[in-house]
Amino acid sequence: MIAIIADGRWGRRIVHYVRERFPNEAVTWGVRSVALARELLMEETRVNVSSYTEAINAHRLIIVAMPFQDLLPWADVYAPWLNGKIVIDLSIPQTSEDRLLFGWRTSGSEELQKKLPKSRVVGAKSAGIHRNTRIEQGVPSAIYVTSDDEEAKCQVIELFGGAGYQIVDAGTLEENRAIDRMISVR
Repeated sequence: MIAIIADGRWGRRIVHYVRERFPNEAVTWGVRSVALARELLMEETRVNVSSYTEAINAHRLIIVAMPFQDLLPWADVYAPWLNGKIVIDLSIPQTSEDRLLFGWRTSGSEELQKKLPKSRVVGAKSAGIHRNTRIEQGVPSAIYVTSDDEEAKCQVIELFGGAGYQIVDAGTLEENRAIDRMISVR
C-alpha cells in the first residue's frame, strides 16, 4: 500500500514510523542505494527495499521525503510512474537557501503538483515527523495537511490520524508558502 521515497537515516526514520503505524500494510522503501538501505534496516524484516521505480510501481500511496533542491528534479524523472497516485510531500526547507528556492509566490508542494499534474499531491508538514517525535513538553506535534484534491487530503488525514499527532486540515497547497517557513524555523 505505501511506498516511501527517502534515503539514508531520514528514510529509515520514516520507514520505522510507517511500520509502527501500519504493521499489516505492505511497505516498500524506494532508495538510490539498496545496499545501504538494507544495512540501515538490518533489524527490520517487514519492509521491502527497492529502487525508486519499483517502489512507486508497487503502491498507490507514495510518501516523498527529500531535500527541497532534489524534489523537482526527482519529479521530472519519475512523473510517468506517479500518474494517478497520491504523492505525500514531507519535504521542508532545511537551510536559508532552501527557503529562498521558491520565494513567497509558491511552495515546494505547489511546484511538485505542477510537475505532477496527473498525480494527487498532498503536503504533510510537521517538525515532529522530521524529528520522529510525537509529543514535545506534553503537547502533540501538529501535522499540517494541504492539498488541492480534497479526497486525497481526507485520505492522508485519515492515514496520520490516531498516531499521536494533532492533525490540522490546513487548506490548499498554497498554504504551504507559510507552513514551510513556520516549520523550518522550529
